[in-house]
Amino acid sequence: MIRLFLYLIALLLGFHQLNAQQIVMHSNYMVNGLPLNPAVAGTKTFAPVVLGFRRQWTGIREAPVAQHISYHNYVAEQIGIGVYAFNDVAGPARRSGLMTSMSVQIKSSYKTRLSFGIAGSFSQFMIDRDKLITEEPGDQVVLERTSNQLIPDLATGLHWYSHQFHIGIALFNILQTKSDLFDVMTPVSSTLDRTLFANASYRFGASNENGISFEPSAILRLMTNAPIQFDVSGRIFYNQQLYIGSSYRHLDALALLIGFDSRKLGIGYAYDIGLSNLNDHHSGSHEIVLTFKTRNNKQNTNNRSTFSNRVYDCPSFK
Repeated sequence: MIRLFLYLIALLLGFHQLNAQQIVMHSNYMVNGLPLNPAVAGTKTFAPVVLGFRRQWTGIREAPVAQHISYHNYVAEQIGIGVYAFNDVAGPARRSGLMTSMSVQIKSSYKTRLSFGIAGSFSQFMIDRDKLITEEPGDQVVLERTSNQLIPDLATGLHWYSHQFHIGIALFNILQTKSDLFDVMTPVSSTLDRTLFANASYRFGASNENGISFEPSAILRLMTNAPIQFDVSGRIFYNQQLYIGSSYRHLDALALLIGFDSRKLGIGYAYDIGLSNLNDHHSGSHEIVLTFKTRNNKQNTNNRSTFSNRVYDCPSFK
């Protein structure tokens, strides 16, 4: 069974030689799971509105900046919906878009659920020609090879979770479409490559309302046109609200994490210390995530628990 599963992953990823852009990796990935997996939609006893902002490599001109907002909710005991909007800017290039997702949860045991999710998305790729500096004014490469493209795509994922742990796997950019909705007659020459995300976490002491708990987590990103990238993180919680921690991104950065998480509001901050050769040219990266927990009251919690006999609040994705 495991061998068959690995074969399916390899088949879905394919081995195409493409010129692709990479999806932004966030240091606070454990705070908001929807951008990483559409199956997370509707798996909470509340409906989180998450705002995120990341400024990469402070001190470098035109360094990457990313913003996102997401929302997901349950519309029935076993059905969830979600929406995720993003805007990633790096120098003259900008990628922005919208992803809508739907999930179905089934009870896999007395204490666990398995969620299946699918999402559709539109990504707009733009180049600001005024920010491109060339040796020759009116360079034909700039005039003819830069465009405004709108690309549709699909994503799917699985999310297995309980009160203490979660394991997720998701595949993005499945279609690899060559059509630009702004100009359907002109093939797209550069699109996002297929990307596989796998992540997991476990909360030791999750049932302790007062005291110390510890949560290790990890995320893996696999692309056919880029090196394997992974993060390994750990957070220590006090009274299930205040936390501090750190995260290591392979050959790239060490992040310091701090945050607060209450019944209605969550705030997370990350400061990345660069570990690559680029570190001599910048003063680190900053990231902040705000979570507003709407539809979070006792009545909703009781209604959700009738299906599972227990309230499930995945520790990493509150």
